[in-house]
Amino acid sequence: MSIALRRFENSVRPAYEAIAAVCWTAATLVMVVIILFSSLPKAAFIWMAGISSLLASWRWYQVTKLWDFKLMLFGQSFAYMKASVLKKLMGCSPSDLWMGFGFDWTPVHTQRALDIRKRADHEILPPSWYLKLKGATRAKQQVVGKPWIHGLGLDEKEQHIFVPLASVEGHNLVFGTTGAGKTRLFEALITQDILRGDVVVIIDPKGDKELRDIAKAACKMAGRPNAFVEFHPAFPSRSIRLDPLKNWNNATEIASRIAALMPSESGSDSFTQMAWKAVHVVSEGLIYVDQMPNLMRLRRFIEGGPEGLMEEVLRTYLSRNVDRWQTLLAPVVQRARDGKLPSKMGGTAELIAYVYYYKHEVPESRREPSVDGLLSMVEHNREHLGKILASLVPLLVMLTAGELGKMLSPDANDMSDTRSIFDTKKIVNGNHVLYLGLDSLSNATVGSALGSVILADFAAVAGERYNYGSDHELKQKIKLYVDEAAEVVNLPLIQILNKGRGAGFVATLAAQTLPDFIARMGDEARARQILGNCNNLIALRTKDRQTQDFVVETFGTTHVQSISRSIGSGQQTDNAGMDYRNQTSQSLQETEAEIFAPELLGMLPNLHYIAFMSGGRLIKGRLPKIINE
Repeated sequence: MSIALRRFENSVRPAYEAIAAVCWTAATLVMVVIILFSSLPKAAFIWMAGISSLLASWRWYQVTKLWDFKLMLFGQSFAYMKASVLKKLMGCSPSDLWMGFGFDWTPVHTQRALDIRKRADHEILPPSWYLKLKGATRAKQQVVGKPWIHGLGLDEKEQHIFVPLASVEGHNLVFGTTGAGKTRLFEALITQDILRGDVVVIIDPKGDKELRDIAKAACKMAGRPNAFVEFHPAFPSRSIRLDPLKNWNNATEIASRIAALMPSESGSDSFTQMAWKAVHVVSEGLIYVDQMPNLMRLRRFIEGGPEGLMEEVLRTYLSRNVDRWQTLLAPVVQRARDGKLPSKMGGTAELIAYVYYYKHEVPESRREPSVDGLLSMVEHNREHLGKILASLVPLLVMLTAGELGKMLSPDANDMSDTRSIFDTKKIVNGNHVLYLGLDSLSNATVGSALGSVILADFAAVAGERYNYGSDHELKQKIKLYVDEAAEVVNLPLIQILNKGRGAGFVATLAAQTLPDFIARMGDEARARQILGNCNNLIALRTKDRQTQDFVVETFGTTHVQSISRSIGSGQQTDNAGMDYRNQTSQSLQETEAEIFAPELLGMLPNLHYIAFMSGGRLIKGRLPKIINE
């Protein structure tokens, strides 16, 4: 059996060829001096000078090639790109996504990374005179991270990185610590999406002004400035009004959205179930009287009591099902006013009379589930009901307090409010670009709830498009970008990741670490289940070891070579005298290793990334800063 080892290459070794190059150069000069100033026969020395110069040239070529490669390990200066140049690149490859500059990472680069990490950075630099000759300075080294990681592939010339758009439709996951370059990555991706004419939704918990400005500038450059709309609780005057409960296919979805916002270990405890039921019966009551449920109305009838809604529901029921009901119930109302009707609840005399008539005169076969459900809530002990809804009411108060209430529960009849009214379906159908700032830095609880409830509305739109959308509608892509995704991840977002692709949704989730998702979901298995829906993984610099291991485990392994040396000596005395022995051995070995070492993720410079795209392509890239002209 034969074992074939790859040719061993060590590109960061000292330039041993420099000694031979100097010697052959000196030999050439000696031959030239002899030819010019000596009376010896010149023919032989001319041949010797020619051979020496050829050998010197070959050796200097080897030396400079090695030194030039080491110069590349300095990396590149921070790159800027005009937006017009990006637009031209998109035109050159309209079916691809541009992802910066870089190269495909291969086992060759893994080997080089292993070799360079055995030496200190200053040990691999060329001589100072060569650095000055090439105009290289050590200032380029004064950056965060190790620029040599990207320099490992620059001997093959850095290329524009293009990825087929079909590859990124399987959703994307981005990891990167603060300042690593997530905003620049979003800038490149969002700008291209807007120029391509896609619907873009940006959910930004921090409310990054720069990210907002990027989207707004891209809309202007694309010739669609009116497509940009913004929702930000901290800036109500420039925000749109957005109804997050507008779109649903079944009334139960409304209750599920609100109940999902409540703190709960499993989502199935009794308090959460009672909160779900309360929201559901109130929602059905509102729908019954032809009022669209919104957050303000839900708060009004849950915090203040459902009696007012119950009276309107029963009045509507009676008008639809009982002829001349007002005349028929007039004596019953009068009895209620005189206190002659038994009742377990408070409310007006009309409400007591309507309830009495409904319970005693309407046969069960003609009763409405919506009416019965709300009636059970009205007759429930008010004090006990307040206790079991103690977690729901504060949540509704947070989402409806002050100006935020007007923004999330828009009143179309309020002529004094000139801000536009939107919902997620209108944003999609209108081909808009929505920047949604959650202002989580000011109030993390409200920000998380706000992001979750709006994602739920988008999930409902995705379901409607999936079930009823035409082929033309499904060609329209909805690009969803969620920064700090762990803060807003919920069941609707998981549904978008699972089934949203068929509805044209493409999600890009960004986070700092894997533990962020674990803390949100409760355990690592559930976090991995969610993130496993993302086919593409883009990692910028991250220091967390658990995140590093999660990233590189998808890259796979390769084999790297290493030289093993051993030296031994010994002596022994026998009848013939002293015997001295010396042994030196050297062997070339191959071992299995991660194709991209986890530690390298913590060494990436700002704006540098390693990406694993669907299909198995591994890319090492860097991003520029897009300049709007």
